[in-house]
Amino acid sequence: MKKTFRERTISRFSSIAKKNKYMRYPCLAALSAVLGGYHIGRHFVTNTKRYASVVFVILFFMTSCSFSFAVFAEKTGFIKAQETYSAIVEDSDVMLAVEMDAETGSTDLEEDGLDELDLDYDPETDLTDVDVYTLDDILESREDYQLRDDRQENDGQEDGETVQLSEDFEFDSSDWRLILVNKQHPIPEGYEFNLGKTKDNRTKDSILCDDRIIEDLLLMLQAAQKNGFNLGVRSPYRTSDRQEANFNDRIRYYMRQGLSYMDAYKETSQVITVPGCSEHEIGLAVDITCDTYIPLLQGFADTEEGRWLAEHSHEFGFTLRYPSGKEYITGIEYEPWHFRYVGREAARIMHDENICLEEFWDKYL
Repeated sequence: MKKTFRERTISRFSSIAKKNKYMRYPCLAALSAVLGGYHIGRHFVTNTKRYASVVFVILFFMTSCSFSFAVFAEKTGFIKAQETYSAIVEDSDVMLAVEMDAETGSTDLEEDGLDELDLDYDPETDLTDVDVYTLDDILESREDYQLRDDRQENDGQEDGETVQLSEDFEFDSSDWRLILVNKQHPIPEGYEFNLGKTKDNRTKDSILCDDRIIEDLLLMLQAAQKNGFNLGVRSPYRTSDRQEANFNDRIRYYMRQGLSYMDAYKETSQVITVPGCSEHEIGLAVDITCDTYIPLLQGFADTEEGRWLAEHSHEFGFTLRYPSGKEYITGIEYEPWHFRYVGREAARIMHDENICLEEFWDKYL
């Protein structure tokens, strides 16, 4: 009967050890190493399918999960995207807000003024410092502006009608309306745009948003008003300082609830975009609620106004930026009040195909 590899190996080393007693221990060590490697290799060979499945699952997670930065297939590569995002986090002032004590879990609150936070502050409902713009307010403040109901797009479609795309229509990644800004794609350095302004009784000169989207925004507010809805645009454009302040406030709020700094930071990043990565900072995003539902909460989706916006905002070039069920892609929780201007053509596609801006980029740009 033919001997196995194990038997042949033992026999060979035993023979050498018997001929030379000084080789006994070296032979024993070599025998252990050879047989150990043999059994390990045999284990992997007999379990190839199992380990291949594990590798597949890991690769699928890395390329599809937003928490592992869903930009693996881009030209910048996974490592480059990781470094970009890490740089945003490390360079942000919010990373310097708290010095954690690893042993006690305490924080150095006095140095950064965190102990001065009002304990009654609730980021979900405290809107006392938020500017609100209604259609009537904007038209009244812009005396030289005439909103025309008969304005038509280049393709001959009237206001509010769905844009019909020709078969040879192509989207351009350089189109300002389609700029992708998120945690993995910060605002490009040197990005410029003109801010539309209104004359506010409190501030005399309030900034609204990118001037190029105001007409479509007003048309949408006007259409809503004709349907009996009085919508309000809340805190549309934010400076980087304002965005950072909002981010810091939310971190402090969570820490007051007992979370550690790192846990508070993670929670905050799911509801407020990291400073330098917010669409509010480029004037293309607007938060919209109504006079019957003021807070920026998910309950707005159940109001008649929220349902109307979800169904008709694309007719005016706006898309629901952070829809339900897309959190793993956008990295932000469902926000039924947050609308982003992308142009009527792109907005129609996103609405009809139920895709978010990241998915639109993957498919059309």
